[in-house]
Amino acid sequence: MKQPDVIYTRWLYLIVGAALILRVWIGLTAQGYQNDMNTFIAWGQRMVDLGPGKFYEEGYFADYPPGYLYILYLLASIRGLFGLAHGSGGETLLFKLPAILSDLVLGYLIYKGGRKKLGSGMAIGLSLLFLFNPAVLMDSATWGQADSFFLVFLLLSIAGASDKAFVRAAIFFALATLIKPQALIFTPVLLFAFYHHRAWKQLAVGALYGLGIFALLAAPFFWNNGGLGALIDLYKSTLSSYPYSTVNAFNLYALTDPMWSPLDFTWLGITYRVWGYVCILAAVAVAAYYSFKRDRKELSKSFFIGMVLIVIMFVLGTKMHERYMYPVLILSLFAYIESRDRRFLTLFLGFSLTQYINVGYTLAHLNAGNNPPSDGIVLVTSIANLALLLYMLYIGYSLYIRNETKLLPLPSAPAEKYEADMKLAEELRPLPQPGKRSRFRMQRKDWIWMLAITAVYAALALYHLGSSKAPETLWEPAASGESFYVDLGQSRQLERVNVFGGVGTGKFKLEFSQTPDAWSSPLDVNEDVGNVFIWKSQPLNVAARYVKLTVTSPGFTLNEMAFYEQGGGKTPLPVTSVTPDAGAAPKRGVPSNLFDEQSIIPENTGFMNSTYFDEIYHARTAYEYTHGIVPYENTHPPLGKLLIAIGMEVFGVNPFGWRIIGTLFGIAMLPLIYIMALHLFKKSIYAALAAGLFALDFMHFTQTRISTIDVYGVFFIMLMFYFMQRYFTMNFYCVPLRRTLVPLFWSGLFFGIGVASKWIVLYGGAGLAIMLALALFERYREHKAAGRVLAEGKLSDQELKDACRTADSSFWKNTIVTLASCVVFFVVIPAVIYSLSFIPALSVTADGFTVKGLIDAQKNMYNYHSQLVATHPFASSWWEWPFMKRPVWFFSGGEGLPEGKVSSIVTIGNPLIWWTGIFAMLATVWLTVKRKDKSMYMIWIGFFSQYVPWMLVPRETFLYHYFAMVPFMILAIVYIMKLLDSKYREARYIRYAYVAVAALLFVLFYPVLSGMVVDKEYVTDVLRWFPSWVF
Repeated sequence: MKQPDVIYTRWLYLIVGAALILRVWIGLTAQGYQNDMNTFIAWGQRMVDLGPGKFYEEGYFADYPPGYLYILYLLASIRGLFGLAHGSGGETLLFKLPAILSDLVLGYLIYKGGRKKLGSGMAIGLSLLFLFNPAVLMDSATWGQADSFFLVFLLLSIAGASDKAFVRAAIFFALATLIKPQALIFTPVLLFAFYHHRAWKQLAVGALYGLGIFALLAAPFFWNNGGLGALIDLYKSTLSSYPYSTVNAFNLYALTDPMWSPLDFTWLGITYRVWGYVCILAAVAVAAYYSFKRDRKELSKSFFIGMVLIVIMFVLGTKMHERYMYPVLILSLFAYIESRDRRFLTLFLGFSLTQYINVGYTLAHLNAGNNPPSDGIVLVTSIANLALLLYMLYIGYSLYIRNETKLLPLPSAPAEKYEADMKLAEELRPLPQPGKRSRFRMQRKDWIWMLAITAVYAALALYHLGSSKAPETLWEPAASGESFYVDLGQSRQLERVNVFGGVGTGKFKLEFSQTPDAWSSPLDVNEDVGNVFIWKSQPLNVAARYVKLTVTSPGFTLNEMAFYEQGGGKTPLPVTSVTPDAGAAPKRGVPSNLFDEQSIIPENTGFMNSTYFDEIYHARTAYEYTHGIVPYENTHPPLGKLLIAIGMEVFGVNPFGWRIIGTLFGIAMLPLIYIMALHLFKKSIYAALAAGLFALDFMHFTQTRISTIDVYGVFFIMLMFYFMQRYFTMNFYCVPLRRTLVPLFWSGLFFGIGVASKWIVLYGGAGLAIMLALALFERYREHKAAGRVLAEGKLSDQELKDACRTADSSFWKNTIVTLASCVVFFVVIPAVIYSLSFIPALSVTADGFTVKGLIDAQKNMYNYHSQLVATHPFASSWWEWPFMKRPVWFFSGGEGLPEGKVSSIVTIGNPLIWWTGIFAMLATVWLTVKRKDKSMYMIWIGFFSQYVPWMLVPRETFLYHYFAMVPFMILAIVYIMKLLDSKYREARYIRYAYVAVAALLFVLFYPVLSGMVVDKEYVTDVLRWFPSWVF
């Protein structure tokens, strides 16, 4: 053995030893699926107690063929020999041991096969990929299933066919079938191999040996227990068991119906039972196509044929269990070994991920006593498996039909390395340099485009935003029993009373009389959290001249009250006098304040003159901040509500006042995204496209016209990523270090302001950190390249030589200064801003603004969001957001609407933008990485840093939580449009049509975005596209 082979062999021993230790530890500590473990233990003990002849007695459940029962017999005997207690860690590990040891055998077979074709180094790497693959560990060491044991024999069978050792292939196939009936899925692999080489003699010999071994091992079980017929019945019953569309397999049928749907259910008018048969035929047909189309006698593609069969069966077949995809992991590695096509490694990684999620997620639910729900994890994994199936078929066509092989890149030769280093070094030339890294400048046409789009949108956003008038004088009683009565001047037949409530909660009672001393017809009125700054109407049907209000539970505030007479139209009755209790001392105001602003009482109530949705919390809290009241709502940081308070201070406590600042921020988002897009794409047309699409997005319109805090978080997310992108495109070797710190400062500042507005900005902080790390890694690469270029001593360009010396010597100093500055910019400054934002909220509490109070406020917020278990009819999950399954209905109706008319406000996305945007985002990830278009990474880093954390949030979530992702999604759409423009001249027509359709949809849906009064049939028949769209 050569010296390098000795070294690699030692490495193999070390790797296998480490893999064994890891599996033993997992086997002892991981619970596994207890039902399977108990079944294996019971079967093994039954073998010991009764022997094979009585094992399959009628009435006893055993759906495994005899092959693995021999192993269970051995394990049960060992358990009895050593006296391992039931349920002990030793017993569990013992019954997991066949799978664990089989993993190691498979790892060795990978090394052995890879060493012949690829060399020892690559073989070691492939063994590592398998032995430490989480999907493999999950199946064997954690779950304790026998899949790896079965896979050893299946692999040896397919390898035998590939090597034209047909007798060996038949023998191992018989053993694999004796262990698990799933081996029958791979029958075409052997049949194709026999046929292509016309190995009829070997087929006969192999069949004789295979059937002989099969019969020999099965005979003890069935010789006196039904014979051959009983054996056939066992396989038939096993193959026909679990008659469901999918048995926890995340595949096509996990998308069409709930898992475990009976086979008699239909999809597309055809029962799942028939779909199962169709899939079997399709799998064999596709496998035959690849086998017969080209190079029929080249059997090295046998591993790929096996992949085709099992993947099609798993993804498109019925009755599939979560673990049935497992063989594809080993087959994809051997397909790579035989073909050297790196795309098989991509398939290996992809299927490893989906298999790990499928098995792990299923195991977690099974141990909790239930099956996985049809949630986002299941849906996304199922879609991923479908995508991997299509990619696998494409690889097969490319490789085996068109003879296109994608090899792993070879290590660069010294000359190539030097050329690559020189390319990096060229990036180090000091600025300015024509055509490169020029300073960002807005041109005249940019100002025209940007201001035109902003102005048009601003006019639309401000139109019917809300009334600028609302009752502001108030009365807040101090104690129960406090009362007053009003004189309407004469007896009236009262129809209703409208009340405009302020902050606080409580109860009062209305009583009626013709004289001010005999009260009757009491009506209890509850002023709860939902009645803040809202006109509420109470129906009446009583004749009275006097009306008395008595406080039954203080704590509420009233701003105005109006009585209406039957048949009296929409004008409130005049109040001639207000008589309070003698000696009453209200907490604030006087009762007459409830009747001093009758001229501004609206004829109809609705969103124009009242709060709606979460405005009852956020507008209220803003009011409480400015009036020194302990705030009711404390589930979000205060800054967003302080910004709302600015509008209320300037324009008054009215709908326009509490909405205007958020709307102005929404308007400002358009020039901001214009500038972001211009910096990214360098052309005005794409900047205008981004701003235009954002202006046409429905959610941007509705979320910025309601007085909630989401708009502020999203605005500052956009700003902080814009400035991080500015830093990302700078280089501290080419410009003074202090200049590169400027965008970092602004990014950190807006990060701090954003976090003080809403915690969702914290999610984006992870994206900022990734971008910073990528930028510094690029500087490190340039630093190393510069050192190597200087060491070669070939540079004659003095300017480039000086630049390389700068990069070689200044990296560590510049990096340390940058990181130290980031501590200040992204930790210290945000912490100060965040803490200061709590001054108004905490200063009115009993203890005032203290460090303890600040910390307790964070605990309260975290506990609220982490422990929230309330349900909501318009909640939706993160995987449903891109497809807008459940819009959120903000506002409905209002009083006084004509018959058949409706007024609604719903938050939803523009269908064209959202339904294409998610795919544009996925394409952007793929294309930017493939094209090494690093300047565009911000688009998807920003998107996923905001999106991924929501996948981990256990509480109920809503569609509007996707708002923070919308700007990045629009930038992804523009990026794809830009690439299309660069490749196809006619692509501009796609762009024009896209904007036109988005604008048409905005006009179509405008009534339910703005609260416009329209016919009810228009909403129900034209706009409600799906049953889940309720508005």
